Amino acid sequence: MELLFNGGRFVSLDGDLNYREVLNNFPAAKTIRIITYNISKSVQYDKLLDALRVTDADVQIITNVPSRMDTYYRTPKGEQMRSAARDNIHIYLSKLNPDRFPKQFRPYFNVNNHAKLIGTENIVYIGSANYSNENANNIESGVLIEDKEFIQRLYLEFFDVVRDNSLSYFDENFSAFRLYIISLYAKFTQHHRKMLQNLYTNYERTKMVVADSIFIDVSDLHDLYRDLDELESICWAADDTYDEKNEEYNDELEILKAQFESLSIDWLKEVISEDGTLYQLAIFDADQEANEILERDYTAEAYDENLDLYAEKAVNRAAEMFSSLHGAFSEEADDFLAEIEKILSALSNAIHFADQWKVAKVNPDIDNTNA
Repeated sequence: MELLFNGGRFVSLDGDLNYREVLNNFPAAKTIRIITYNISKSVQYDKLLDALRVTDADVQIITNVPSRMDTYYRTPKGEQMRSAARDNIHIYLSKLNPDRFPKQFRPYFNVNNHAKLIGTENIVYIGSANYSNENANNIESGVLIEDKEFIQRLYLEFFDVVRDNSLSYFDENFSAFRLYIISLYAKFTQHHRKMLQNLYTNYERTKMVVADSIFIDVSDLHDLYRDLDELESICWAADDTYDEKNEEYNDELEILKAQFESLSIDWLKEVISEDGTLYQLAIFDADQEANEILERDYTAEAYDENLDLYAEKAVNRAAEMFSSLHGAFSEEADDFLAEIEKILSALSNAIHFADQWKVAKVNPDIDNTNA
């Protein structure tokens, strides 16, 4: 494979990591991609892994596991190698446990990997240095590249290919389901927050009602519609995690699916579609409507000393139209907010379910020392 690039610099730092500039870009990065042969084996303070805990970026890391073999022979030497591999595997599984990192952290294992790459969407290091603290003491060399077009192609044509041929930390389908529900929970939390801020008000501190002035945007409704579409696929994603060997898991999965199947997703989509009450309320512009009424219905009368009178009439008619639209949605507002909160509750339960079962769902192919 050959990928051409511009703007590269050779680096070989004395007493420091060659990819220091990449590390400095981590806090502002949206994307972090790492391929390494190893990580620091020490279970104590690891500043490189800590750097992945203080970022909101989408982090994906691929590492080999030193000493892990395809086969361990039943000989004294083979048992020694099996024991060393088991120790390393357990250390790596512990250090790269997604629970220790932000939600967007995804670790993978590739037992054939010897490549080293550390990058963000802005800058990437390719060279001999691993993503381990000990490399600051070694003589290492590589290149730093800030060609963003090349970086995108590098991740798409190289990193993603290696990742797709690697072992995910969790069982592949379970991992996909877990990330799916975490992502949906974040999206619907944002939708709920916007509604409480821009659509509802806590009237006399007794209940949430539709505010007199609303600031929900039609683009917000489009986003919500798209996420409701995505939510409809959640039971299919759950079915993909079905475990032929664990009936307890399957029984709990069916209970979880039933909660999602009880949601009124189609009704929510109707309310925010073009003919729906919330869409009509959100799209209504009282000032624009008043101007159109004035021009359409009062052009002949609204001149000179009569202008203010007919302008007021137009404003009042527009206000009546808004009041009618406001009332139509208000009749559905309690149920609408309750359904959004039911979605959040179901997604929260799904995350709890995934957290409960994730230990049992660590990819069994990673630790092959019991074979």
